[in-house]
Amino acid sequence: MADVNATLDARTMALAGELRCLVCQNQSLADSHAPLALDLRQQIHQQLAQGRSEQQVVDFMVQRYGDFVLYEPPLNASTALLWFGPLLLLAAGFLALRGFWKAKQ
Repeated sequence: MADVNATLDARTMALAGELRCLVCQNQSLADSHAPLALDLRQQIHQQLAQGRSEQQVVDFMVQRYGDFVLYEPPLNASTALLWFGPLLLLAAGFLALRGFWKAKQ
């Protein structure tokens, strides 16, 4: 029985490590101490204990909380800004610097 619980706990923490804390946003559910993260880890544990697969649990979390719960959300219209936002900010910064240097000349 202890081996089953240890295995279930390990699966829970491994899966929680792949999902983003919705409160902290820069931590996984496994690393976060936010009350919501604790609740979601418990939800993951319960679902795995009920026999659901990791993918079924992830699908449930995405259905309930959206793609943002994933550290690597799929590329689609609603997540395009997550994927390309940093590149757009970098390009905007480059253009601003270029404009600054041209104005100095």
